[in-house]
Amino acid sequence: MKAIALYDLDRTVTVAPTFTPFLVHMAARHGGWRLALLPVWVLAMLGYKLGLYGRDGLKRFGLWLMVGREVRNARLQPSIDAFVDQQITRNIRPGALEQIARDQASDVLLVLVTAAPEIYASAMADQLGFAVCIATRHKRSASGALLAEIDGRNNYGAEKVRRAQSWLQESGLDRVELFITAYTDHASDAPILDFADRGVLVGRFAKPSARWQQVDWGR
Repeated sequence: MKAIALYDLDRTVTVAPTFTPFLVHMAARHGGWRLALLPVWVLAMLGYKLGLYGRDGLKRFGLWLMVGREVRNARLQPSIDAFVDQQITRNIRPGALEQIARDQASDVLLVLVTAAPEIYASAMADQLGFAVCIATRHKRSASGALLAEIDGRNNYGAEKVRRAQSWLQESGLDRVELFITAYTDHASDAPILDFADRGVLVGRFAKPSARWQQVDWGR
C-alpha cells in the first residue's frame, strides 16, 4: 500500500500559530501605519470567540485590515519570503523535522493540509519538503495577485477532508490502496484524524483520546 502523511501546520509543524504574526509582519514591513489597527484585529478575534461570525470572515477581514485588498503580488512578495524564512528558522518543532525526515526516507508522500492561507503556506511547504500543499485558497485579480477574499471555504475541520478527497481523486489515487497518517495538534481536526488510517495528536498539551495516538514533538 502507498503511504501518505497529512500534516497540519499551526502548532503541529510549527511551535506557534502563523496567521497573526503574518499580519503583523506585513503591516510592519509596508509603512507601519497599519500596526495602529492591531487593536481592531484583537477585537475582531474576540468577536469570533464570542460566536459573532465564522473563521472565513475573520480571516478575510484580518488580511484586508492589516495587508490590504491584494495580499500577494510582486511588491509584497519579498516581505512574504522574509516571513517564510523567519518561520522556517525560528518556529518549527524539532520533532516535526525528524518525522518529516523519517517519512521522506521511507518514501511516504508528504502533504501539508492547513487552514493557513496559500499566501505563505505553499512556500513553507516547499521549504520543508512537502510534495503537496492543501491550504486555504484565495481569489485572484486580473493581474494574478492574490486577494484577501477566500476562494471557496477556509480549509478547516470537515473542509480539510473534502479538499484531501478532491486531491486524491484528481491525482488518480484510490483510497482503498492507501495507508494515510494524519498529524494535528487539536481534536477540532477530528474529521481528518478519523479520515486517516492512523490519527496522531501532536503536543504535550493535546488532550489524550482513545481514538488517536499522541506524540510530543518538542518546542
